[in-house]
Amino acid sequence: MIRLLVLGDLNLDVHAVEPTEIAAGQEVRAAVRTVPGGSAGTFARVASRLGAHVAFLGSVGADPVGDLLERDLRTSGVETHLRRSETPSGVVVALHRGHDRSMICSRGANDALDESDVTPALFVDLDHLHVSGYAFLSAGQAAAARRAIALAQASRATVSLNLPPANLVRSHGVERFRQELAGVSHLFLNRDEGRCLTGSNRDDGIVDALARRHAAGALTLGAEGALAWQGRKRDRHSASEVLDVAPTGAGDAFAATFIVSLLSGDDLSCANRRACDEARAHIAQRGLPS
Repeated sequence: MIRLLVLGDLNLDVHAVEPTEIAAGQEVRAAVRTVPGGSAGTFARVASRLGAHVAFLGSVGADPVGDLLERDLRTSGVETHLRRSETPSGVVVALHRGHDRSMICSRGANDALDESDVTPALFVDLDHLHVSGYAFLSAGQAAAARRAIALAQASRATVSLNLPPANLVRSHGVERFRQELAGVSHLFLNRDEGRCLTGSNRDDGIVDALARRHAAGALTLGAEGALAWQGRKRDRHSASEVLDVAPTGAGDAFAATFIVSLLSGDDLSCANRRACDEARAHIAQRGLPS
């Protein structure tokens, strides 16, 4: 069985359809839905469902939300290694306006994770480490991520990362973020993030630039599918159906499926196709609150 370790964020996601008209001080009725989320959490749940042995390293609050998030991981078959912090658990509010979406994030207890939580025992017989790109935006999590990547490399495990949104990469510093990616063998990012990281406006140019630094990965293109690479190999897969829904977590579902597929022996084309299908299924399942 493939053994994965996932490090990163675990949040309660709150999805709300923003009313078209609401004045200050008023109350209106609107659709709201809550689901266990977090970029790393989504990766872990999907990878476990696909048959990998998954351990999760992160931090949640010593609160009912933390209890819910830990219970959800365990129900999903994920082995949990969670610091319980006095800081409240992380929460993300997604406000949906038609086809647009804005995110409000309270990282909360996620930032309590530090390098002391990363122990060598987690890397025994490990095949692969996945790190949420959000980890490098937090001092404590960044130290934990760097130590985890170093231990993964020492144990000859491969390492993947899903980039955070382009605006956060720019705020952090693009060159500074590139340096953090030195130990990452498999990289996942969308078109905006790819343009930010490489300076290229062409999909092929983005992938060619990234392939010189990372052994494999994929540039996700929303409704257009994904352009994946592995060494000099390229594979473009078009989405079989366009779903007009905000893609919360779709990139994480894609990355988890791609990694499990490659580690299971599938070729690049198969891994890319399976990952696109899983991302689409994830969007269909999450949908909009109703």
